[in-house]
Amino acid sequence: MDKYEQFEIEQRALLNALAESGPSEGLLQRMQALYQDACLSIALGPSLALSHQDGDRESADEQDVAFYTKAIASGALAKIFEAREWGDVTLDYEALLVDEAFCPGVRVSWSNKVAFLAGGKDGTFNLPLERMAGALARMLSARWYRWQVRVV
Repeated sequence: MDKYEQFEIEQRALLNALAESGPSEGLLQRMQALYQDACLSIALGPSLALSHQDGDRESADEQDVAFYTKAIASGALAKIFEAREWGDVTLDYEALLVDEAFCPGVRVSWSNKVAFLAGGKDGTFNLPLERMAGALARMLSARWYRWQVRVV
């Protein structure tokens, strides 16, 4: 059984328990643990803030990766993602696979995973997340960006 199948089984059990007995502190803790990997993942193209030999590149290079890594590590960009109801936010660099090529990316995680995911029920947080991802891309002068919410 792979990680996703195991996740689905545990999620089904938690949702059944919630429906049967209602919310509880223990159930909330189990949900937080289940959703521990829930995050906003943002893939970034090359930065227009850097001078390169090939100005029309569609993919980032090592110079872009170094620039993004340093910017993310500074912690200053975390302000873009502050959402009090979702708890404290952390940003981490991650390499992502986009269109069968690796590119630099940012993993944005909030401490209250349940509130974060509940905020997205019925796609209601798509606009705020798009604004956050777009603001990050503008701050880093990324040629393009793509975002997604990951649960597993």
